[in-house]
Amino acid sequence: MDKQLERLAKAPPAVRFGVLVGLVMVLTAANFFFGIQPLEVEMEEQQAQQRKLDLELAEKSEIAQNLNERRREMDVLEQKLAEALTELPENKDIEELLAQINDIGKKSGLEIARVEPGPETVGGGDFFARIPIKMVVSGNYHEIAMFLQEVSTMRRIVNVNNIKLDGAKVKNEKVMLNSSFLATTFRFVNTAKQPETKK
Repeated sequence: MDKQLERLAKAPPAVRFGVLVGLVMVLTAANFFFGIQPLEVEMEEQQAQQRKLDLELAEKSEIAQNLNERRREMDVLEQKLAEALTELPENKDIEELLAQINDIGKKSGLEIARVEPGPETVGGGDFFARIPIKMVVSGNYHEIAMFLQEVSTMRRIVNVNNIKLDGAKVKNEKVMLNSSFLATTFRFVNTAKQPETKK
């Protein structure tokens, strides 16, 4: 090695320059192949990994946003279902309904003579059952009309039909009438549960 360096030192400047240039080129090539190129490959791999992670993040963010929207929609639907079940409950709750009707009758000034709930009927393929309630009340025309108006604005659906007015008589300077009618309320029937009960 020392002899080669001595020969290089005694060599003409052009040879020394050529050797120096060759040495620089060898070092540059070695630096590129063993230092820079592996770093570039690693950088490309990391960039590809970064792009993949960015795509996953975007997809998961979209899923999270959709999940929040679905939760809000579910809350709205549950609220609507609760409101619908108030109007069309799953249980009969006849006692509660009769108590409400009784309160409305008293506030209207009526005397309720008879309340007779009938058997529940479900039509073929219907999602609801009908519960008829025969009623007889007495009061003046205005009180009966007020009572029917209040019943029509109840949260629970109640239809009133077959209204009959008769037996007019004067009592305390008022014309009192007997009124009989059929009040029909409804109950939601879960058709999915019916096959289970048949089993």
